[in-house]
Amino acid sequence: MNYTKHAQESESKHSTLFVISFLCVFLCAAALGTLRLYGLYLEHRISQTMVRIEKSKEENIALSRRYAQLLSPARIYNYAKCSLGMENVADIKVIKLSERSVKLAQIKEERAERGGFAENRNPLVNQAHAENN
Repeated sequence: MNYTKHAQESESKHSTLFVISFLCVFLCAAALGTLRLYGLYLEHRISQTMVRIEKSKEENIALSRRYAQLLSPARIYNYAKCSLGMENVADIKVIKLSERSVKLAQIKEERAERGGFAENRNPLVNQAHAENN
């Protein structure tokens, strides 16, 4: 009788070991499947990013062309002549300013910036300040 008990115990150990090994194999397969699905998801995201990069490159090229067209001297000359009514002048005059007059203008501008809104607006206030100085 001892022999039959021992046979039943060994069978239950084998069946438990079989169930545990089957669960381990199943869990490993599920983990591998999950990793594969995550890899496909990442591959899809990378391809979407690559498409966005290509679109951005194309848009950048188009914007560069448009920028070059807008800044071309011929276009600016044509716009100035047709739209703004500018003309070429034959006699160009150059005005030279002395350094002293430029400094005086800067000093006047600084005084105007320091003064308040009412002082710049009302000429009587300016005259009063001139008498005080």
